[in-house]
Amino acid sequence: MAKKIKEETIKVEVQEATDMDNLVGVIKSEMDDAKDFIHQVGSERAESTEYYLGNEPEGTSTLQSEYVSTDVRESVLFMLPSIMRTFFGTKKIVEFIPKGPEDIQLAEQQTDYINYLIREKNPGFQVLYDVFKDALVRKTGFVKVFWDDSVTATTHEYTNIDPQSYQALILDKNVEVIEESATQETITTFDPISGEEVTQEIPVSYDLTIRRLKPKDQVCIESVPPEEILISRHARDIETASYVAHRMIKSVSELIAMGYDAEEIEQYAGYGGSSLDPESYEEEQARNPFDNMVYPDRNDAGGKDVYYVEHYLKYDFDGDGIDERIRVCTAGDGLHILNVEPWDELPICMFCPDPEPHTAIGSCPADYLKPIQAAKSQIMRDTLDSLGHSIFPRMGIVEGQVNVDDVLNTDIGQPIRMRAPGMVQPFAVPFVGKEAFPVLGYLDESKENRTGVSKASAGLNAEALQSTTSAAVTATMSGAQGRVELICRHFAEGGLKAMFKTVNNLVIKHQNAQDVFRLNGKFIPVDPRYWDSDKDMVVNVAISKSSDQEKFQVLTQVAGKQEQILQLLGPQNPLVSMQQYANTLTRMIELAGFQDAQSFINTEVPPMPPMPQEPPQPDPAALLAQAEAQKAQVQAQKAIIDAETDRMKIIMDDDRQRDIEEAQLRVKALELQAKYGAQINIAEINAIMERDRENIRQNAKDQAQGLFTGNVPPTQNI
Repeated sequence: MAKKIKEETIKVEVQEATDMDNLVGVIKSEMDDAKDFIHQVGSERAESTEYYLGNEPEGTSTLQSEYVSTDVRESVLFMLPSIMRTFFGTKKIVEFIPKGPEDIQLAEQQTDYINYLIREKNPGFQVLYDVFKDALVRKTGFVKVFWDDSVTATTHEYTNIDPQSYQALILDKNVEVIEESATQETITTFDPISGEEVTQEIPVSYDLTIRRLKPKDQVCIESVPPEEILISRHARDIETASYVAHRMIKSVSELIAMGYDAEEIEQYAGYGGSSLDPESYEEEQARNPFDNMVYPDRNDAGGKDVYYVEHYLKYDFDGDGIDERIRVCTAGDGLHILNVEPWDELPICMFCPDPEPHTAIGSCPADYLKPIQAAKSQIMRDTLDSLGHSIFPRMGIVEGQVNVDDVLNTDIGQPIRMRAPGMVQPFAVPFVGKEAFPVLGYLDESKENRTGVSKASAGLNAEALQSTTSAAVTATMSGAQGRVELICRHFAEGGLKAMFKTVNNLVIKHQNAQDVFRLNGKFIPVDPRYWDSDKDMVVNVAISKSSDQEKFQVLTQVAGKQEQILQLLGPQNPLVSMQQYANTLTRMIELAGFQDAQSFINTEVPPMPPMPQEPPQPDPAALLAQAEAQKAQVQAQKAIIDAETDRMKIIMDDDRQRDIEEAQLRVKALELQAKYGAQINIAEINAIMERDRENIRQNAKDQAQGLFTGNVPPTQNI
């Protein structure tokens, strides 16, 4: 039985060895073809670099002038500020746009955090600047996005630390003690049981040297030199390419920090040749003329160089008949396989300013400008030579009659010694360089047509801008901006989208702890572990034909309309919220050149309190009954008022009548008293009349109450 197991183990090992041999064969075949393809492209890229640096075209022996036009450099340096401003003019380079309302909060969080990782945790500006320049000059720019879990080691020395600090250091799992020593002190104690004296030594301080290991554990983005990237000749784009490789020179120390075995790596150390391959050195040498082909020979093991290649290829490694993308890491010229693992997405993102359909590598502005720069250089050299011949014409002399040294001396005021007059005659050569000026103008116009870069669009030709209408100026500026914005769109839709999506997926996959980042003066916690990488998000790059000034003017008008709506309809209106108004002001501040809008306004407006709820609508029947009750009450109140009015009228009529009768009675009494001398008791009569008056008033009151109650008492006769 043991023998059978041993035979099966041998068969498995043989099969694995065969599979590895097949894999190495496939990698060599793909790599050789890709190297030949990239070498052809690299020759063009090296030439473009020389043109950009002003080293091409080289002068010839027939010309005295070595003038070189710098059209490639001028055009590239004009485009770069506009491109960088397009992507870095605001805080958010890209935005994750949600597809549904449930994704709004997640999309905002992803947008803020991913932009923070690009701009703050990584040198995003410098990386993209290098990539954009590579793309404009050398056809393509490459960015590598990866999760860096390498470990950095730092050495620290501590002296005279207490035992508590010592224990805290050695218990740290990332600390390795290299050397230590302790200072001890003798103390005497008494055994509580035996009472005997006990002497012992205890450490009171430590001196130690430690090595602290710190894993990076973060997303890293870096610009990759174009000659380090290999891509399949038949690839239509880098995402679907069957083979992509990143070849580089790594030190033994760097590879050990990446997790490789030291003994295995050291077998392939000491590459010592060119930086990559002899055929790729041309491109690197053009970019860095001071670089040499041989690296310094270091004696330390960690500093030795290793030829390290990461191969990303589609290969049926599991034998199911379907090719999967795998990553194979090799060391040395023999492509010794260090590890093989399945790989989800390509970590290399490519930027191309002018992609060619159905091919991976397109063109760039330098390709269009090289013939123009060569022609202008040649014309300017001929023009300068013609000018030189006109200023310093050739001289005809009579041999033996002239001092030749004097003729060759062109210093001002120096004499020419002759034996007789007329022994020296200048051969006047007319200046013909002016005939070339129209050709130079034609070449400049051709350059403008190819790139959109002109003096007018660059703001250098003030006369042209002042002598034309505003519409013409706008058309000129828009034409130039359109060329640059098309390049920006290619960058955005090509490499930038892929870069941000890769960063997002790497964070979700590898970040295993909550992170805190600062946004608008606030520290915001974020945990990408709970993000959904499959959520349908759209990466939006805001590129517009209008300039920042035009955008500012439009936003000013929008802000005015928003203010009118808020004043007329209030903050709870259905058209504009206070947050939308704050967004408009924030964008205006950013367009004005201020990056921290939080210093001027609160960019996040707290939610408004809810509107008070309207009372429920009453029942119509209840409203009718209430109205009828109110009507009856009003009628009753009117009846009371009418009854009271009648009572007061009766009382007033009675009072008036009694006053009249009382006056008449007094007159009669006085007449009787004066005529007959009889004494009449006026006071008694008045008392009787006042008693009758109260009776009448009470009777009127009873009648008024009867009108209200419906029970009218009988009228009392006086």
